[in-house]
Amino acid sequence: MSLLDIYLQKNGKKRYDVFKETGISQQMLSSVNKKNVSSYSVKTIQAIAKTVEKSEGMVLDELLQLEKENAYFEVHNTEDLLLAFDNKETYIVIKGDYKNEMEELAKSQLSETETLGLELGSAGTISILAEAIYQLANLFSNKDHEQKKIESQIRRYKIKKINENEFLLYLRQLDY
Repeated sequence: MSLLDIYLQKNGKKRYDVFKETGISQQMLSSVNKKNVSSYSVKTIQAIAKTVEKSEGMVLDELLQLEKENAYFEVHNTEDLLLAFDNKETYIVIKGDYKNEMEELAKSQLSETETLGLELGSAGTISILAEAIYQLANLFSNKDHEQKKIESQIRRYKIKKINENEFLLYLRQLDY
């Protein structure tokens, strides 16, 4: 889970904003993003606090609370979704108008029962064949790079409808 990105997102900021505001390197922010809050340096907390215009204590408290809640990464547009995929987020919540766009992709996925039936009936070879066909079709597709990346990455996730305005994506490997 990328706690820093989730915290910044909730405060309307991104790692780039922290870099621009404070000069702290994006490489350092990227490495911090994968760590527990307890390992954040004072310099990092100060940079985040300056960017979100809060006190260091408040930032630390809010980060610790987020860590305890095991917060989900929220997605409202393509850019957010690609960032979540790059961060290898375990859970992704798709909200708002972007949920409608993702609904089309959700319809194209087979249900759990359908997938299991195909894999059992083919002794697992259907998965290999399906991947080959997908890669071949993707090679000749005229879709833009972002759309191809989304379609490729979303195959690693299961899609669950939370309510009328939200979808939850979670890694398939969590079910095993």
